[in-house]
Amino acid sequence: MAVSSSYSSFSSWSDLLPDLIDSVFHSLTDVKDILSCSTVCSSWRYSSSAVYSRKFVPLFFVSHPSSADGETHFSNQFRILSPKNLVFSGNYQRWICGGTRGYLLTVHVSFPFEVCLQNPFTNNVVSLPPLVSFEDVQRLLQFQANSGALTLIKEFVKKVVSCKSLLDSDWVVLIIYNIDGGKLAFCRHRDKQWTELESDHIVDTVFCSGVFFSMDRTGLIYQCELNTNNPKAIPLCNASPFRYDPCKKYFAESDYGKLWVVLQKLDVCDDFDFTTYFEIYEFNLETKEWTVVRSLSGKALFLSPQGRCVAVIAGETGTGGFIKDNSIYFIDGSLGSGPLNLSVFEWESKQIKELHQSRFCNLMFWITPADVLQRY
Repeated sequence: MAVSSSYSSFSSWSDLLPDLIDSVFHSLTDVKDILSCSTVCSSWRYSSSAVYSRKFVPLFFVSHPSSADGETHFSNQFRILSPKNLVFSGNYQRWICGGTRGYLLTVHVSFPFEVCLQNPFTNNVVSLPPLVSFEDVQRLLQFQANSGALTLIKEFVKKVVSCKSLLDSDWVVLIIYNIDGGKLAFCRHRDKQWTELESDHIVDTVFCSGVFFSMDRTGLIYQCELNTNNPKAIPLCNASPFRYDPCKKYFAESDYGKLWVVLQKLDVCDDFDFTTYFEIYEFNLETKEWTVVRSLSGKALFLSPQGRCVAVIAGETGTGGFIKDNSIYFIDGSLGSGPLNLSVFEWESKQIKELHQSRFCNLMFWITPADVLQRY
């Protein structure tokens, strides 16, 4: 009876003191434990999110890692996600081609090429319109042999972003698609087909500060208005300082919610291109002006074509202590045409160090379990 009475005032796990919860959560070393704790209640989710942001970097998705590729040693630092350790039903029937808000975009490899967003941490699935709703895919199937068409279908979607939590019913998903040049299309909850925007040669898109932005290969920035009756991508009138710069261009989110454009400078050779250095510009949404980001001091930027590009607080007090501040972690190499590398650019020394090379990999990108750690 004495034991029972000592716990009589304890009504639920959410009644634990925040400082106690924070102390316990901070002692956890496996990101899966943090994610499990976040599903208990809103107060645990809040604490889990705070601990995650201080202690863990974005997870690293690697398609088809193997022991011959050195992945075992590699995963001692970065936490690896791969199809072989995800609890997906019918892994062999789905092609993973990107991620947004902790969800992985998958395409079924057979007609009508169903598209889903699946959360690898909760197994929550969001169905999107199939690829066969695109006229480009229908023409592709008419003129290509089955095996050739399948290869192109797997590369049809270039990137996916969403405007808010996919747990809400009024979400919007925007994708870059097409084989020859990047085009934009979007869908809303329960749409049966994709709505296309007039666009071409789009290389990146992002949702930042309540707005969808896209960028073409010349560096022209568009604000995407996804009105059902009259959707359009409107060019921003201001001249960006990187227009027509022959480099790779990415959107990224700063750690304080500002929009960045990252320029990945390349040295072009006959056989391959290799990265030489980076430049970053910040966009002011109110004045429509660009400023140069001179340093990432105290932060590290994670950059990838198919996933979220985001800056996080670095240093020994967070991210496990092995992430260097004032650095850019990026994916190098051409998809489907050679090895992919994970490298780090150290801003102060302007040195680039290769951290890992994967010879048997189709895709690499960063993913953050945002919807699992969503604050209510």
